[in-house]
Amino acid sequence: MRKINTEDVFKMARLLRKGNVVQVIKDAYAAGKKEEQDAKQIGINVFMDIMCACTESEVEEQFYDLLSGICEKDHEDIKKQSIEATIGDLRKICEENNIANFWKTASDLSGIA
Repeated sequence: MRKINTEDVFKMARLLRKGNVVQVIKDAYAAGKKEEQDAKQIGINVFMDIMCACTESEVEEQFYDLLSGICEKDHEDIKKQSIEATIGDLRKICEENNIANFWKTASDLSGIA
C-alpha cells in the first residue's frame, strides 16, 4: 500500500462530487452531534450513508479505481475481495495517511477566503 498522492485527492474529489458524498457527510455529522452520538457511531452512520450514496455504477467504478491505486491491487481484485478486506484497506489508508488531520487542515483552509 502506498501513501495517498495528489492524483488520488482529485480522484477522491470527483468521487465525492458524483456521489453527493460531501452533503451526506455533513448531514450525518450534524445529525450525530444533534443526537450526541460518539465519533464511532457517527463514523458508522457516515460510512453507511456514503455506501447508499455511491450506488451508481459509475461511482462504484471510480471507487474501485481509487482504492486499487492506493492499495496497489488490481481493479478486479478490489471488486472481488471480501467486504472485511475492503473495510480493512480503508481503515489502513485512513491510519497511514492521517486522514483526520488532512480533513482538519482542509477545513482550516476554508477560512482563508
